[in-house]
This record gives sequence, C-alpha cells and structure tokens, in this order.
Amino acid sequence: MDEESHMHGLKAKGLKKGSVSRSAAVTIGLAATAPAYSMASALGYGAAGSGYQLPIVFILSVIPMFFVALSYKHLTTAAPDAGTIFTWGTKAIGPRVGWIGGWALLLGSILAGVAATQITVISVAVILDMSDIPHWLHLGVAGLFIFSTTFLTAMGARESSRATMVLTIAQYGVLIMLAVMLFTKVLQGEAVSTAEPFSWQWFNPFAIPSFEVFLNGFMIALFVFWGFDASLAMSEEIDGNSEQAGLSGVIAMGITIFTYVIFSIAALAYAGIDSNDASSLTHENNIDSSLTTLATEGIGVHGAWVAAIVICISAFSATMSTIMPSARVALAMASYRALPKYFASVNEKTHTPKFATWVIGMMTLTIYVVLSLISESIVEDTILSVSIAVCTFYTVAASSCAIYFYRTAFSHRNTALSRVILPAVAAMVLCVVAILQAWRMINPDYGSSGSIAGIGAVFFIGVVTLFFGVLLMLLWSLFEPRFFRGETLPLERAHIMPDSVDGMIETSVRVGKRRF
Repeated sequence: MDEESHMHGLKAKGLKKGSVSRSAAVTIGLAATAPAYSMASALGYGAAGSGYQLPIVFILSVIPMFFVALSYKHLTTAAPDAGTIFTWGTKAIGPRVGWIGGWALLLGSILAGVAATQITVISVAVILDMSDIPHWLHLGVAGLFIFSTTFLTAMGARESSRATMVLTIAQYGVLIMLAVMLFTKVLQGEAVSTAEPFSWQWFNPFAIPSFEVFLNGFMIALFVFWGFDASLAMSEEIDGNSEQAGLSGVIAMGITIFTYVIFSIAALAYAGIDSNDASSLTHENNIDSSLTTLATEGIGVHGAWVAAIVICISAFSATMSTIMPSARVALAMASYRALPKYFASVNEKTHTPKFATWVIGMMTLTIYVVLSLISESIVEDTILSVSIAVCTFYTVAASSCAIYFYRTAFSHRNTALSRVILPAVAAMVLCVVAILQAWRMINPDYGSSGSIAGIGAVFFIGVVTLFFGVLLMLLWSLFEPRFFRGETLPLERAHIMPDSVDGMIETSVRVGKRRF
C-alpha cells in the first residue's frame, strides 16, 4: 500500500513558476515578521510584562507557532496552492471553514498594513524632527507609503521579492550591528547601572511569575512572530518542488526566533527593566520606542535617526510581504468561485494578481484614513486586534493538517507526531488563546481607545470585524452556491493507495462490508 497525500483538483492560476528563488522566499517570510518595527513596538512592553524571563517566554511562545510551521510545511508539500489557508481548510474541513480562514488572513494582512502605516508616519516625524505632524502631511505620508508598497508588489513576483530581499538584509544588518554594540558595552562594563548581569535563570520557565504574565508575553510574541508563512502563498511561484517550498516557512521561523531571543538578551543585559531609570527598556519615555532608545545609547546622537530609518525599512518590507500573500489568497478564492471573478484576473505581463493587489492596498489606505480621523489611539490598537485574526487562520491551518493526514499519518510515529499530534496541540492552544484574548478585549479599559456601549473598542476592531466575514460569506453563498456545495473545491483527505488490482478489489470488499 502507498500513501497518497497530494491534494487533487487544484487549479493553475496564471502565476509564473520559478519567478521567486528559494532564498527570496525565506526573506519574504523574514520580512513579514518585521523584526525592526516589531522590536521597536513590542520589546518594551514584553520586558515590562515578563521581566528578565522574556527570552524563555519568547521560546515557549514560539513552540505552538513552530507546530503551525510544521503544518504549513506538510500542507504546502501536499498542495502547493496560492490559497494556502483557504485551500487547505476547504479541502480538509469544508468550504465554510476554508472561507473564514481566508477572510481571517485577508483581515490580518490589512490590519497589519494599517499598523505599519502608523509606525511609518511616526518614524517620519522622528526623521524630520517634528513633534507634531500636520494632518495633511500625516495623510500624505500614509498615502505615499501604501501606494508605493502596493505598486512594487504589483510589478511582479521577481521584482517585489528582490526588493524585499534587499530591504530585509538592510534591517537585519542594522539589528546585528546594534546587538553587537550592546553586547560589547555589557562586556566592557558600560551597561546601565540598574541592569542585572546575564543569567541562565532567564531561561527558567518556572521563574515566570504567573500565567497572566506568560499570557501577556505570549500575545506580544504572537504579534512579533506571525508572518513567517507569507512566502508559502508564493508556492506556485517559488523555484523548486513543493517540499522545498514548504521548508521556507520553517527556516524563516527558526531564524526569527533566534534573532528575537538574542536581541532580547542583549537589550535586557544592557538596559535592564528598572522603570525608574531613564535608560531602561520599561521607562515611560522608552517603552513605546525601545529600539530608538537602544540605538541612541549604542550609536550616539544620530541613533534615533538611524532607528527611525530602519523601522521605516522594516515597515515597508513587511507591508509588501503581507500584501503579496493576501493578494494571492484572494486570487485563489476567486479561482474557486469563493469571491467575485474579478479577483481571479492575473496580469499577462507581470504574472501577478494586480486587481487583487490594488484592492487590498486601497482597502488598507481607506481603513487607515477612517480610523485616523476618528482617533490616533484606534490606529495604535490595531496592533492588539491583529492577534485574533492571526489565531484564527493559524488554527485553521493546524486543524487542516491534523484532519487531512489523520488516516495515513499513524503508520509511523514520526509522521503521526509532526502531521497530526503537534498540529492538533497547536490548534487547541491557539483556540484557547484566542478566546482568552477576545474576553480581555471586551474590557473597556483594554487598549487605548476606550469603549463603545461599555465594550472595549479594540474588541470591535479585532473580533467584530472577523465575524463580519461570516455575514459576507452568507451573502456570497446566495450568489455563488457551487463553492459552498463543494463543487469547485471538493473535500478530500490523504488516503492509502492499493499496490495492485487485487489490493483494489480487497479494499473495495472491506469498504463495502463496513458500509453494509
């Protein structure tokens, strides 16, 4: 008997195979995690919440994410389809689960783009040495940022992946340089006086004060780690076979966790967490922009300017790397009639879904403008709200892997562990975390935007918008029921193929007996 694990009935969508190299695919995954601006916005809060246990919180938090990365690897090998979450969820579980998974990915990408735009506007203010940006310049910077990222993404997979590679190398170069400077200062005895010296106790999970502390750290880690999967939406365009394409996400995840752990150790050892010290990570003037503080301490008076530039680069490459997969998910959804046919168009010259790319870019700009006109704090709270969408589509991916392979994986303990057990664990963990986070969002004191009718505004941004997708799905099912009946992308599971005609007859008899 042979295992048949490849999904059938997948459509070619006009994307150009080989237009993205394997190294470029890894850098797309690295760029989407946005290490520079993720560190800038999350490191201070992570240190405030988890203290010197931040490195072990990062490591523990990445475990379920690594299990999700394994799910992506196996599913990409079985179905190298641009629809990723949408396609896998539809084939393994059902059309409605697949549709919601696709919607969650689109929503998460758009909200991440909104957050990146805000971070870019703030960084431009630092570069221009302006404490208060005029509203016209604010919207001008936002418009230029989103138009340029969308334009470069629509140019073609080869061009946009090369641009992403250059930008990613640039930001990683600055982060490595800064980490080396911080470690050098620590070794020379020039660390902040209130900072504790490095200790292996920082890696002791039993030293984490409480589950609440761990949960706070986990949510921050979820924000900084998500995006490793961006390259896998390019699997129809990546050079090499499907198994090699699937490895890109795992490699990106490994590099990301190594980077964040090493940088967090350097930052903690140098600056410490004493909120009363003006140079610490958790001081009220530093907690929102810890990378800027560290760059100023390490480089000198021009450190803030350098940090602002690298954060802009990080936000730019991250936005490109989130637009690329979301546009391809929309393309796949339309190809299987889960979205209007206009999203299924691929430009003949660039071999990219230009229409879907520009729609996502303009949606990001529209949402940013609307939210910024209401309140700047609402824009800031999109960072918190992204976590619900991320938990949702990662749960769909992990569940799809476990369900799709469960018939065949238990023939060997290694495949049972990596294809079913670990993905199932990841799905359960992320599901619980999403519920806990949604419950916290209901609190009107959560986030910085206040409340609407006694419910936290961040709940409406993160949870209500996700459930809005259910309404859109129901409306679309009235216009195009074929997808929801499983006609365009039928349900399928990995199965055992008989070795011979006799084996086929024997299998048919056994199946007939079970049915009888």
